[in-house]
Amino acid sequence: MIKVSEIAAIIDGEVIGEGVSEISFIRPVRSTKKGGLAIVFAKKDLNALSETFSDVIIGPKKILESDAKIKIVTEQLDIEKLNHVLKLYKVHKYQLFDQGNTSEIPDVYIGKHCSIGKNCHFMPGVKIMNGVSIGDNVAIHANTVIKEGTVIGDNVTIDSNNSIGNFSFEYMTGKRTRYERVESVGRVIIEDNVEIGCNNTIDRGTLGDTRIGEGTKIDNLVQIGHDCNIGKHCLLVSQTGFAGHTTLEDNVIVHGQAGTAGNLTIGANSVIKAKSGVSHSFPKNSDLFGYPAKDARAYYKNLAVLNRLSNKQVKNKSEDAGKDAASTPTLSKLWNALFLSRA
Repeated sequence: MIKVSEIAAIIDGEVIGEGVSEISFIRPVRSTKKGGLAIVFAKKDLNALSETFSDVIIGPKKILESDAKIKIVTEQLDIEKLNHVLKLYKVHKYQLFDQGNTSEIPDVYIGKHCSIGKNCHFMPGVKIMNGVSIGDNVAIHANTVIKEGTVIGDNVTIDSNNSIGNFSFEYMTGKRTRYERVESVGRVIIEDNVEIGCNNTIDRGTLGDTRIGEGTKIDNLVQIGHDCNIGKHCLLVSQTGFAGHTTLEDNVIVHGQAGTAGNLTIGANSVIKAKSGVSHSFPKNSDLFGYPAKDARAYYKNLAVLNRLSNKQVKNKSEDAGKDAASTPTLSKLWNALFLSRA
């Protein structure tokens, strides 16, 4: 729990309103959660002020239009002061001031304040940090790291060399360096019956959660960015990548080496074919291919037209070359002509 007055003092903000003295969690402006502290990061957040259910909100004067009980007004969000607030929250949220290995399994580290279910199996090199919650029948293989606050459901299998709960790739302009990382305080939530292959990275949310839906299967070498929402029963094939705030609805299949830009939604039951680059949202039942990705049938039609034009050009060049060859005397003809004229 952090006092509102303490937050306002750290960021040099003006407190307007009353009714809340402290906050227990931080959440995005756009969230179905009720209560907590929301922080305006970008202009798009200002467009969602009427949708927020936070008790406290930080941002410019426009936040006075929100229904939050308390507004902490600051015209310019200083990244160092903001990170001070976020780090303070993170330390208290995951009790990072009280760390240590509670594991009785050789070569396995389990931090404090964790919840571990029944019939779980952890292989050598596994590290589970503070405040992690793990359900029943979970298997985590060698050298996988599960970072603080991660929530894992029942019947989950995580193969070796995964890193789950990494810092989000979220930056703001800083004073000391051009880009300064925003401290990420969200979580990774992995629902029941998920399978995760080897060598994958899943970033935690900056303020909210990165979620992997029930029954989803993830191949090897997959990158899932911060605040992504992967739906239920999705298939993510090797070497796919998803930028922050990507939403895949239920039953989406993404083939190898495909990727998405951030802040977009792919509708349910869609397929993204191999090596495609998705730059904007698509509705459910989409069949996508190419870069930038578009409807696969339209893409194939375009390729067919290009192939016909190309073949036509090649044929015309070949015919022109044949005509030129027919009209050009060969060396033997020139020699015969020269010889006959001398005779």
